[in-house]
Amino acid sequence: MNQEQITEAYDAAACMYVEKCFDELSYKPLDRILISRFIEMVNGGKILDIGCGPGQTTKYIHENRGNVIGMDISGEMISAARELNPAIQFSIGDMFNLKLKDSEITGISSFYAIVNFQYPDILKIFREYYRVLNRKGILLLSFHVEEKELKVENFFETGKPLDFYYFDENKIIEILSETGFNMIEALVRFPYKEEYPSKRAYIFAEKW
Repeated sequence: MNQEQITEAYDAAACMYVEKCFDELSYKPLDRILISRFIEMVNGGKILDIGCGPGQTTKYIHENRGNVIGMDISGEMISAARELNPAIQFSIGDMFNLKLKDSEITGISSFYAIVNFQYPDILKIFREYYRVLNRKGILLLSFHVEEKELKVENFFETGKPLDFYYFDENKIIEILSETGFNMIEALVRFPYKEEYPSKRAYIFAEKW
């Protein structure tokens, strides 16, 4: 599945996605704790929230004194994010080609941004993350755990197909290390009752 198809699916689903997911952090206490810790680690530096969707994580970072910009490949998601969060800056962007200078960012939050891509693409994405982070910059990454592919034929009842990939957390750690990141911490949690029933991984990594 190419990026154009992925973008089309998220564009079509934007309104339903907002309705079902914008308040999701309200029932994810561990996520809130980890994001708050991430904000402390970045310590006032510029944060890029990649794959921000309608801006639910971006909003939490902003409300907790994070200096954040939200970015997503979907123009419709970005339109929703701007409407829902008028005080926050959002932009349409591509994880494979971030329009940023080398070492421009102090922190990257990437919540489920990689879930529509396979391992060879993940390496390219992580290299771009590494490029734009400054030395000692922090990455907070999350994804679904268990190595499998999930083909959704009717994403959020839009009629659009969308492929999802779950990952072995140890392989993701290997790719991050290959890219040059230093691992700080990794953990896996079971799903909350309101979520899709998959385990979730969270990794803190630092650019050396």
